[in-house]
Amino acid sequence: MKKLLSLLTLCLILGIGVIYAQNQRVVVLECFTSATCGPCASANPNLDNLINNNADHMIAVKYHVNWPYAGDPMNLHNPSEVSSRVSYYNVTGVPTSVADGTWSNGSSAVNQNLINQWAAVASPIEMQMTYFFNDTQDTISVVVMGRALSAVNSDHLKLHISVVEQTMTYTSAPCANSNGERIFHNVMKKMLPNAQGTNIPSMEVGDYFAVKYSWPLANVMDINELTAVAWVQDASTKTVYQGCKSSGSITPYYAKQAKISKLDHTKKTICSSRVNPDIFVTNFGSETINSLAINVAVNGISAADLTWNGNIAFSETKKINLGELDFSGLDLEESNEVVFTITQINGAADDYAPGTFNYTFTSAPVIVDKAFKLVLRTDDEPQLITWEVTNTSNGEVVVSGGPYTEAHHQYTENFTLDNTGCYMLTVYDAGGNGMASGSGLYGLKAGSQTIISGSDFTDMDSNEFYFTKTTGIEETSVNIATVYPNPSNGTLTVDTEENGVVMVYNTAGQMVYTIGIEGKTVLNLSNLEKGTYLLVLTNNFGESSKQVIVLQ
Repeated sequence: MKKLLSLLTLCLILGIGVIYAQNQRVVVLECFTSATCGPCASANPNLDNLINNNADHMIAVKYHVNWPYAGDPMNLHNPSEVSSRVSYYNVTGVPTSVADGTWSNGSSAVNQNLINQWAAVASPIEMQMTYFFNDTQDTISVVVMGRALSAVNSDHLKLHISVVEQTMTYTSAPCANSNGERIFHNVMKKMLPNAQGTNIPSMEVGDYFAVKYSWPLANVMDINELTAVAWVQDASTKTVYQGCKSSGSITPYYAKQAKISKLDHTKKTICSSRVNPDIFVTNFGSETINSLAINVAVNGISAADLTWNGNIAFSETKKINLGELDFSGLDLEESNEVVFTITQINGAADDYAPGTFNYTFTSAPVIVDKAFKLVLRTDDEPQLITWEVTNTSNGEVVVSGGPYTEAHHQYTENFTLDNTGCYMLTVYDAGGNGMASGSGLYGLKAGSQTIISGSDFTDMDSNEFYFTKTTGIEETSVNIATVYPNPSNGTLTVDTEENGVVMVYNTAGQMVYTIGIEGKTVLNLSNLEKGTYLLVLTNNFGESSKQVIVLQ
């Protein structure tokens, strides 16, 4: 069984070496087969011998389709990703093999002379990869690195990674309409992160990529037979530039190199201006990370400079909580981009390029005098799902629900709110894998409008909305201007094509603010009390009004 990367292996890591203009290509053979296909049983022995005899310069992935008869268990383990590759190559019959993305024929047509020709073509990319299991042996992680030895001028590059089971042995025919085969090789179990692969930018000499993906094992017959392979392919022309198989260890190209792989506990909609995110940092450098400096910028303006101290070994991913970030002092817009950047590793700059990750949030939806309906379609484990609505100003839980008893069932929870304010809906999954399994999802409706929805998260998913009760304030449906952010902390922008006059009224009908505007204009309502107001704009287009919320 493949072992976890050891400290000794990391201590033996050497320098990055010299970049050459060409590199030996590893041939990529993608084979389409089925346990219900008679000709496949005839073609596979010779094909498998060729694959084994050329193992030093060829990788193979076999996709099991659901025809000519349905029921192949290896197809049933992952039908969608098999179907994706079938459609990509427009495969209409089995057995079919595709070599390096562009040669396609019956699998029996593959021979040693062809393999020699494919292997003789130099590659502009060098690659290396490894894999390892977690302590409980129920999750596999794959690390792939590569760099350009000569330019690859394509804007359609994809990195594909496949976990394959090298040998699967059944004691008897594995399905009805079997072709008699009981032993199957190089079976695709999972594409990482999925069948669409990972985008890679056009590469100049020396350009580099590194990724890490993990997969909780499923439908694996023998964990000792698992391995991983990868290839870089032009998604448009289908040309495969390079293939790669796993080895016991890999040599990082840089000493200090880290990437932010994902974020967690963010919010898509915000009215409180506060977020408490986690970032996941992977160390792709040979030097153990002991400290990080991280900048957080909103709409291009620095919002926070943070530091972290700990330990991240090569290929390890660490979840880092950044604490509560408060964006209330910034000039927020209707849509806001947050950029997390690793500015330093162990007190110095990244040897390649700073690791960054972008995240966007929008102003929370404003709900006026509406009842709420939370619709939840439970996943495979409904007993792990709960939810609550909290008032963000004081943290009070005003309504909650769950857990549930029936899987794959739609539950409807109705509730109302009595007080104006910013509220946060949080849906929890005690299992830590969200509601995506078993087609679970949730949606919060205000009246007939869905304002918040989700399914794919970890242990919780939070988003905010602003609720207000009004007295005599009416809003027209005429849209002659854009007003944002709304709610605001007193500073908001009116964006219109015509000059005009803006008047702001309180709930008693008194005008509390007026200004002449010229196109896009910033309004300062910070002197007004917290509450709901009616903004009336008059210009050559006519008159329109919009409710605006001042939070401070």
